[in-house]
Amino acid sequence: MFVPESLGPVEISVTREQLVRYAAASGDFNPIHYDTLTAQSFGLPGVIIHGMLSMGLWDLLFVPFYQEGYRITQFHARFRQIVQPSQLILSGTVNSPGPAELRVTLAAHIKGESKAAVTGEAALVLTPRASHGTATGQVRP
Repeated sequence: MFVPESLGPVEISVTREQLVRYAAASGDFNPIHYDTLTAQSFGLPGVIIHGMLSMGLWDLLFVPFYQEGYRITQFHARFRQIVQPSQLILSGTVNSPGPAELRVTLAAHIKGESKAAVTGEAALVLTPRASHGTATGQVRP
């Protein structure tokens, strides 16, 4: 597999519906993530994306690696500022210390700003693919 030096940039438009669905999935129903008046009453400019959602969106950058059999073995992120919907640009820089290992430095920027709002790092390892069937499509025991 060709391993690119960089990933992205990918611009993400997070909708209000996605914020509500994420709140339901995560159990984080803090209204600053979906109610503008509540968010503004706390001094925010409007609703903000859940920190864990902004971090989880990086997964979109890893899809080509997953398809080749890579799996995440380490991951961490640092939240540097709030992020509003429709403002997130995701990118990454790839370092390959070995043929079966990738290290990715990640950044999520607010559109129009140079300083990253969220930064992170991930390690991915190539795992051997198991055979799940035969040429006839039968499942092996």
